[in-house]
Amino acid sequence: MVATRIPGEDVKSMVRQGTRKRMCFGFCHDKKNDPLLMIEPGKKPEALSVPLKKAGGEPPMTWGTFVVRSDQMEMICEKVSAKVTGQLKKFLRKNQPKVNVLFFDKGGNLLDSLKPEGSDAVVSDDKVADLAPPEGSGAQDLVQRLKDIRPRIALAPGPLEIKLKRALAKSVQQVNDGRLQEAETLVSMIEMTLAKIGQTVESEELTQVKAQVSRDKMSMDAGVKRAQALRANVERSPGAARSKLDRAVHEAAKLLKSRDLEGANKVMDKIEKALMTLG
Repeated sequence: MVATRIPGEDVKSMVRQGTRKRMCFGFCHDKKNDPLLMIEPGKKPEALSVPLKKAGGEPPMTWGTFVVRSDQMEMICEKVSAKVTGQLKKFLRKNQPKVNVLFFDKGGNLLDSLKPEGSDAVVSDDKVADLAPPEGSGAQDLVQRLKDIRPRIALAPGPLEIKLKRALAKSVQQVNDGRLQEAETLVSMIEMTLAKIGQTVESEELTQVKAQVSRDKMSMDAGVKRAQALRANVERSPGAARSKLDRAVHEAAKLLKSRDLEGANKVMDKIEKALMTLG
C-alpha cells in the first residue's frame, strides 16, 4: 500500500475517501515546521511513521484511522500527543474540511473537536485552554471540568449546542473574575445537560456526585482561607481576648480538618463577631 501525502488543498479529497471506507492517517511537522499529513488504506496506521520520516517528518507524531459518516469525520488517534493533535486540528481548520471532526483516543474518549467554518461558535479553544487558576484557589478541578466538557458540547444538537457554548463562555468569564461558586453552578448545569442527552462517559447520577464533591472541595478551601485570615486578625487583638479567640480559631481548624464545614463556619462566625466588637 502506498502512502499519500495530503496537502492543504486536498483535505476535501481526504474527506471523500473517508466516506468510502476507514483509512489510516499519520501526522507530524517536518524540519521546516510545516505540517505533514499522510493517509493510506489498511489497518496498520503505525506503519505510516516510516513514510512520514522519509518525507522529512520529525517527532512527535500521531497516527490512527479515520472514517466519515454523514457530515462527521471521526479520527481515532492510536498514538496520542496533545500537542500534535492540536497541530492537526489547526491544519484541518485552515483547510476547511466542511465536516465536523471528532478526535478520539483508541479507548473511545473524546479528545477534541472541530466545527466547520460558519458554525455558531461562541467559545474559542484558547478561552478555555488559557484558564490557569492559582494553586490552592479551589478552582483546579473546576477548570479541568471546563476543559473536559468543551469538546463534548460540539456533539449536542444545533440549538442546544449554541446555548451550551454561551453558558460555557459565561462560566469562563466567571472563573476569570474569581466568581468560582457561580461558575461551578453553571458548569454543573452544563454537565447535567450533556449527561441527559448521553454525551458524557458517565451517568447522570455520577455526574451529580462528582459535581457535589467539587463544590465541597471549593467550600473547604474557602473555609481554610477564612480561618487563616481570622488567625492573622486574632494575633493583632488585645492580649486578654487573644487567648480565647486563639482557642476558637484552633477549634475551627480542627472542625475543618474533620471536614465539618458547617461547624467550622459557626465557630468562625462567632470569632468574626467578637473581633468586630473589639474593633
